[in-house]
Amino acid sequence: MKTFMTTTALSVAGAAVLAMGISEQSLAQSAVQEATDELLALGEKTYMRECVACHGAEGDGEGPGKYILSEKPRNFQLATYKFRSTPSGDVPLPEDLFKTITNGLQGNGAAMPAFASLSEDERWGLVHYIIQLGGIEDEEPEAIEVPAEPEITEARLANGADVYNRLKCATCHGDDGWGDGPSSLTLKNDAKEQVYPTNIAIGIFKGGTSGVELYKRIATGLDGSPMPSYADEASPDEIWDVVHYTLSLVEK
Repeated sequence: MKTFMTTTALSVAGAAVLAMGISEQSLAQSAVQEATDELLALGEKTYMRECVACHGAEGDGEGPGKYILSEKPRNFQLATYKFRSTPSGDVPLPEDLFKTITNGLQGNGAAMPAFASLSEDERWGLVHYIIQLGGIEDEEPEAIEVPAEPEITEARLANGADVYNRLKCATCHGDDGWGDGPSSLTLKNDAKEQVYPTNIAIGIFKGGTSGVELYKRIATGLDGSPMPSYADEASPDEIWDVVHYTLSLVEK
C-alpha cells in the first residue's frame, strides 16, 4: 500500500520549495502599470540590454545565445506562453509575465534568470514591450478561478494518486515523479524540438512552487508543450488532490 507523507511533512515540503523567488504576496503588492509611451520606451531599452542575447532583437527567440541553451528561448512573436493564469490557448495576464520576469524559470533545462533586481518600472516596461512584440495589446485575458486550497488528508492524497494514474501523468512524469515515464524521451514541443517532462521528485517547478501555481499548471496546461490542460478531465477538487499528491512525490 502506498504510504503518503504526513500533512505536517507535506506542509514543510511546500514551505521549502516556496523559499525560491519573490513571494506571491510580494508580487501581488506590485500594482499593474498601464502601458504608456514612456514605459514602452523604458521596456525596449531594458529588453535590448537584458533580453536580446537570448530572445533576439525582434523577439523571435533567435538571439546569439540560443545555440548554447538546452531549452530554446521563447519566441515572443508567437504569443504562446506556458505559464499563465488564463485558460489553455489564451494569452497570459500582464501579471503572469511580470511574475516570470521577476522570478525567472528554474529547473529542467531552463536558463531564464530572475530579474527581481530590476526596478518595477523596468519590469513593467518589459511586460508591455513583450506584449507589443506579440501583437496582443488589444487582448483582454481573464484568469481562471482557482478554488480555495482544501485541507490535506490521507484520503485526499490517495484520491490524488488515483487521479494521477487516471490522467496518465506517469506516462511522462513516471510513477514516482522522476520524469522517467515511458514517453519521457519522445516528447516534442510545437516547434518540433525535443523536450523533457519535469522531474517532480527534485521539487523545482518552473512556473512557481505554491499549490496555487501547480493548480494553474494542471488546469491550464503549458501551451506550446506536450503538457495539456486537464480542466475538462478533472474536477477542481480532483486537481487539488493531484497538486497535493504531486508535492508528496518531492523527495526530502
